[in-house]
Amino acid sequence: MAITLPVAYTAFCLQHQSAYLRYAHYRLGEWGAARTCVQGALGELVTMWPQMMGSARPSAVAWQVLRAWVAAAGRPDGAGRAALPPLSAVQTDTVVLRHELRLPEPAIASVMGLDEGTVTSHLRYAARARVSTGSLVRAGTHAVAETSLTVASSPSRGLPPPSPVFLR
Repeated sequence: MAITLPVAYTAFCLQHQSAYLRYAHYRLGEWGAARTCVQGALGELVTMWPQMMGSARPSAVAWQVLRAWVAAAGRPDGAGRAALPPLSAVQTDTVVLRHELRLPEPAIASVMGLDEGTVTSHLRYAARARVSTGSLVRAGTHAVAETSLTVASSPSRGLPPPSPVFLR
């Protein structure tokens, strides 16, 4: 039996999977783990696609699902966090996407489901925090910023990763 995925879902995956994969790789430090997280997140998204598309910001929902998968796969040692000024998880992610992965602000807004002005505001705050603390605003390779979702409350609910729907 063939499974037909919604065209909008396929387009969403094609639009975001590269940035998702680069982000997961940056956070986890290895491509295999990054691919597994992105596959799992995209697999989870397809199961909740109608609800996600009914939300005010579908990309923001997708970003939280991805972050939950990356957090669950991350290393518990928290390496690299001490070098960061006090930033929220969203601010840290905008810094990573802009300064480490070199995504332009409109792309960051699209991937994270934020307004461009919000992305600009987060980046400015991070720059001010860096100046005031004298620290470098750069997340460690294996650091995973805190997330409001924990593994137990993750949309995946502790289930094994769904079958791969990763588009190559």
